[in-house]
Amino acid sequence: MKNLLADFKKSNFKYLNVNEDDDSSVLFTKEDGISLIPDEKSSFYRDPSGKKNLSNAVFMYVDLEGDFIVRAHVDHDFVYTGDAASIMMRIDDDNWAKIGFEKSETGTNSLISSITYNGWSDRAIGETYSWDNVRLYFVRKGNTFGMYYSADDKHKRLIRYFHFDAPEKIQVGMMAQSPNGEGDAVMNFYTFEIEHISVESIEEGALDNYS
Repeated sequence: MKNLLADFKKSNFKYLNVNEDDDSSVLFTKEDGISLIPDEKSSFYRDPSGKKNLSNAVFMYVDLEGDFIVRAHVDHDFVYTGDAASIMMRIDDDNWAKIGFEKSETGTNSLISSITYNGWSDRAIGETYSWDNVRLYFVRKGNTFGMYYSADDKHKRLIRYFHFDAPEKIQVGMMAQSPNGEGDAVMNFYTFEIEHISVESIEEGALDNYS
């Protein structure tokens, strides 16, 4: 896989909710990755009740075509409920999907997933996760997608498998949110890796043969 953070260049990415003339939202880390600092009360989420309509979180992305595996190694300090470091794919203002490592409302560190389709989001809180860092995976095979996580980069646990009518080219990148924060949360991305490959299937255990 190609790690786009190994020799980080800001010009290699496109941005949403980042002032390209202001580096205050993007910091270098000591481990050759980057840290993203989301604004206060920021997320990508359209509440099914209509009470929240947010698409203001930091999103650094590349345009990807065809099938792929994207992997990110992330952690953060879990300061506020809803803080999350995520991989997100986005089509437009009303359609996106994300997998995140989040401080959930239950007070645990959890793997969450959310799909926003035609302007409405769902939200699924996954299992509690015991470690302080995780590897996230986002996979595309045609118009089917999979979201996985792993503690050791060996066994990848599938948490979401879904269909999405998506164009050939979509935006895929690193998203940092803090819907209850005050602008001082920091999300660390140590790797952001891309492999242009079509997996044989998207199911539990299917990624274990890919390093």
